[in-house]
Amino acid sequence: MPEGEWFDYGHDAIWVVDYTEGGAPYGPTRTQMKDFIQREGAGAAWARAKAVLHDAFHEVAPPNARIEIGRVTKIGEGLSREAYAAYVDVSPDPDRLSGAYAAFLPKRDAEGGLDQRTEREMRLLHKLAKHELPFRVARVLGAWRDGRHLALVRTAFDGIPLDLRSGRQPSVRPWEIVGEIAAALHSLDVTPFVDVLGGEASRKEHALAALRVFHGLDVPEARDAVAWAREHLPPDEPSSFLHGDLLGQNILLWPGEPPALIDWEYARRGDPAYDLAIVTRGKRQPFQIAGGMDRLLDAYRCAGGPPVDVRHVRLYELCMLATWYRESLQPQSTHPAPPDQALAHLRNLLGRVK
Repeated sequence: MPEGEWFDYGHDAIWVVDYTEGGAPYGPTRTQMKDFIQREGAGAAWARAKAVLHDAFHEVAPPNARIEIGRVTKIGEGLSREAYAAYVDVSPDPDRLSGAYAAFLPKRDAEGGLDQRTEREMRLLHKLAKHELPFRVARVLGAWRDGRHLALVRTAFDGIPLDLRSGRQPSVRPWEIVGEIAAALHSLDVTPFVDVLGGEASRKEHALAALRVFHGLDVPEARDAVAWAREHLPPDEPSSFLHGDLLGQNILLWPGEPPALIDWEYARRGDPAYDLAIVTRGKRQPFQIAGGMDRLLDAYRCAGGPPVDVRHVRLYELCMLATWYRESLQPQSTHPAPPDQALAHLRNLLGRVK
């Protein structure tokens, strides 16, 4: 066998570099070369995702299993991470590991605390898997190192993101789906999850913490918003289990299946009104339909959610718009609206809540 050719060796192949004194070929295996190429091409996110999946399954699969990772495709993107999915075939597969999986890769400019949030999310999904829920939750394999940060690996769902605009998906009433999911989540006993959920112990504490975003904003709108909010604080009652990012992109629909709820990175304890404000976002017509806020709160109440006053939802909407205004003031802001427009949004919402 000449140098520079493949030599079959057991379950792998060797790229012949030279021979030992006894005449046996040696060199890197095909698997080693594939791993090297993938890791050297770490700038290509699909290659990073494949490398993470490779590490994950070689750790959780049986020692002698054959692992084949199919085509890796991008399926989504969040504030801190990009998601890539592939079908993974394991043989033999006594633990039924084969299936579609997603790897959540940290972005290069990911904000601080990402590893801690990833670890919490991993432990949280393990705990949620023990509960009967009216929505689907992913099975998590674990978290593996991708450069300086951890990448989460979990099962991938078939599904279409929920469009929060009324009429865009036939026979779907988005406010009902959001209301039912939020009500079920907020009704969970938060006690078993305290060790994996940050946040405040009471609804009132959550609101007071949220109002800190107004500190240092020296404009009349900020002062008026804080004054109004302090007159309409939520009750000093125990916090609920919040998802923290209850947008349509994190709710997946599939015929014949309950909705799937994904991306638990920002889950926390707090005021249920906060989760609903993430959906309504200070818009004049949430869901692009008249009475969108009332429809959401009605669906939420009918599904058994804890009592939520519309004024408390407005409080967190004000905080959200103040956050966007503060971001627009930064010298290298990536916020889509300039400061005057961002402040106008805050002013308009304040006029409506008054």
